[in-house]
Amino acid sequence: MVVFLMRTNSCNYKWLLSILCLSGLLLQIHGVTISVPHYIVNATMNENATLSVDNRCNRTLSIKWKHLLPWGMKNIVVWKPGNYQNISKGYEDRIELYRNGSIRLSNVQFNDAGCYVVTVTDKEGSSKDGIIILNINEPIYKDLHFVAVIVTVLVTLSIILMFLLWICNQSVELYKIKRTPNANGSTDMEVTSL
Repeated sequence: MVVFLMRTNSCNYKWLLSILCLSGLLLQIHGVTISVPHYIVNATMNENATLSVDNRCNRTLSIKWKHLLPWGMKNIVVWKPGNYQNISKGYEDRIELYRNGSIRLSNVQFNDAGCYVVTVTDKEGSSKDGIIILNINEPIYKDLHFVAVIVTVLVTLSIILMFLLWICNQSVELYKIKRTPNANGSTDMEVTSL
């Protein structure tokens, strides 16, 4: 359309182009824009996870966070800046809200993993959604602890087996010594009568 306007030799194309640019700018100013700096967030179990968003809306009406579960969406928090916050059960004492709409979950567990949807709505009713995927990893020290225990058990078993083999070897050697024939042809083993 801009190419068509530039090809016409009308004097008003500059004004029309300016009006289109200004109307686009006004639509962008009054609309809701949301950006998610990290679409995938990795966290370790029992630590904190920050789900960051940045919304650009002059008159934000509400910010809603939901957790997508296999059986549906679970509301986490509905927040109206300066007015009130409605935090769902199970998140009351472990969620922190930020002014830009971001949230921080403390003491995350495996059931916190999944897809989170944030919806920012302005007073005109226009809204935008952002999606963040939260991955929860098991702490590394638990894996290392498990490996250390297994290695210790295996080393202990190998020492016990080596000791048992040494005892068997010594018994065989002692048996061989006692079974060797003397110069007179008899064995060292003599039966003593009581």
